[in-house]
Amino acid sequence: MISDYLETLAGALSFDRSLSRRVRQEAEDHLRAAVAADPRGDGPQAERRAIAGFGDPHVIATQFALVSLANHARRAGGVLILVIAGVFIAMKARVAWYTIMQCGISEDIRAASGIVGLVDRCSFWLSVIIGIGGWAYISGRRIPAAFFTGYRKQLRHFFLVCGAAAGALAVSVISDGVLTALRLPEAELSAEFLIPIFSIAIEIACAGALVFQLRTITQRATSTAASLKT
Repeated sequence: MISDYLETLAGALSFDRSLSRRVRQEAEDHLRAAVAADPRGDGPQAERRAIAGFGDPHVIATQFALVSLANHARRAGGVLILVIAGVFIAMKARVAWYTIMQCGISEDIRAASGIVGLVDRCSFWLSVIIGIGGWAYISGRRIPAAFFTGYRKQLRHFFLVCGAAAGALAVSVISDGVLTALRLPEAELSAEFLIPIFSIAIEIACAGALVFQLRTITQRATSTAASLKT
């Protein structure tokens, strides 16, 4: 009887295998302990009483799924802030290196560089503002008891905000790449530009990690909604 109950519970969480295994193990430990502690014996009736006391498997699955989804969404908000911070550090390191190496911009491209630099700054600080707003928004949301329409809208708003922040950050990273290319000398590439190029690679990696995280949490939300049939 307990085995059938556990199969039902695990099946309701099949969209997340790691969560399904963990919840199944925790539920089994609890049920076995409840049966062993039953003063009226440890037969099928004891198992039935333990299951009745534990609760409906679909309700339990919903609660665990929502907690897991909410935690992943908050983690995505944290990743967004960390990625923006990583890009900022890479940008500052590159500017400091230019200063140390006294690497200036030639007069014939100064105007174009100024325009790209303006786009870079505006898009970056826009990503900062949107990113902080998205992180604060999802961190302030309570975990609901059910995957109702309001919570789906909250997640949708969060995904849109994260997407906007990621888009602005992508524009900033591309602008950084253009600015770095403008600073490259007409001669062959030298070791002088290894650090700037490496910093650009870090920015691209950070942006890629953010896109991957957002894609993962979006798929998880879709799977949760489909599994819970809401």
